[in-house]
Amino acid sequence: MKASVSWSSSTESRINRDSDCRITPAEQRTQRPPTPRLARRRSSLAIRRSVLHRRTRRRRRAVGRRHWRGSDPRVSALPKVGLLLAGGSLVDRLGPRRLMLGSDTARLLLMAGLALYATAVHPGTLTLATVACVFGVFDAVFEPAANTLPVHLVEGNELARLQGLRTSLSRAATIAGGPAGGLTAGAGGIALSLGINAATFGISAIALWFLHVPNPPTSPSARSGLWQETLGGLRYALSHPLLRSALLLMAALEFSLTGAVNVGVPLIAEERGWGAFGIGLINSAFGAGAILGPLSMVFLTNYVNRAGPLILACAVLGTSCFGTVGSTSRLTVAAAVAAGLGLTIGFVAAMIIPLIQRSSDPKFLGRVMSLMALALTGLTPLSMALTGLTVGRFGPATAMAGCAILAGAASVGALFSRSLRQASL
Repeated sequence: MKASVSWSSSTESRINRDSDCRITPAEQRTQRPPTPRLARRRSSLAIRRSVLHRRTRRRRRAVGRRHWRGSDPRVSALPKVGLLLAGGSLVDRLGPRRLMLGSDTARLLLMAGLALYATAVHPGTLTLATVACVFGVFDAVFEPAANTLPVHLVEGNELARLQGLRTSLSRAATIAGGPAGGLTAGAGGIALSLGINAATFGISAIALWFLHVPNPPTSPSARSGLWQETLGGLRYALSHPLLRSALLLMAALEFSLTGAVNVGVPLIAEERGWGAFGIGLINSAFGAGAILGPLSMVFLTNYVNRAGPLILACAVLGTSCFGTVGSTSRLTVAAAVAAGLGLTIGFVAAMIIPLIQRSSDPKFLGRVMSLMALALTGLTPLSMALTGLTVGRFGPATAMAGCAILAGAASVGALFSRSLRQASL
């Protein structure tokens, strides 16, 4: 009797469990095994995703290697850093006009000789690389001298106007110089392009010949060695609160901007299918902003009393543009933000350069201007190389985000500089 009772209870519990686990018709329809056609489709999609992922990783690695290899000649130009610093000491010794005239004359002869050589023999890579290295030596002397010259020509608010106009023309020449050289080389050959380049240095040398600038007085410090003078200028700039903050901010912004615009933007456009038109549109928008930003200082100088807060506000605004260009998926938005980026960064450069020039001791002006040239152009090879490596490792969007983080950190750090916040032109 007990056995029958236990059997019936166990049977009843098993029946109850089976009834609880019973699958309803609706659940049967949802859990029905996929048809062969659906299974093949799912398998095909999985294979496509896997292939696309592998292709994307290979493309990123290839892009990183390509930009790293393409940056090898730029990395080899890193000794220009030392030449820039030494060039500033020469400017303080000899004056800007002498060095600019000598540099233009030397580059004129160099380009003219290469043009004559190109008419007879097509120059190879080794020849062009050698000429580029020699050209970089003369250019390293010219840049700090050219940055010092406006201080000797105008005074007061006119310095900010002149510097804004000079920065705007320099940006326009940089943007238009490459396409113009390519057009002349395609139309008349590389010899014609080099000959026109030599002519521009001749025009600059003639203009400097008729320009009268007082030479700096000879001081006892000129008897010391060039290296000691260079170190003295570096110590002076680092000990000056305003110069230190302004130079570090400019170096961080230019370092981020160079890699983002020259490496990140073209790869972002390629990855998102914008093509050559998208690259051209974004670069054109950025170039227009970079020209109009400094040019606005020609008309707004009288209305800018406190340059420091405006510089910091534009730096923070430009930093936000970095991240937007790298994150948006719409070409029109990217072009508009690129125009804003060029406008704000150009405006910052047009204000901060005359601020540095007016705040520097005349005895150290050339060496301070060499540090400014180093911040503007000397770090370009390293910026492009590191951006290329980041793209190859993590992708262009991550590289753009890294540039935005670096620029943002520099802008936020500059906010804590009391001397920069209270600076005025």
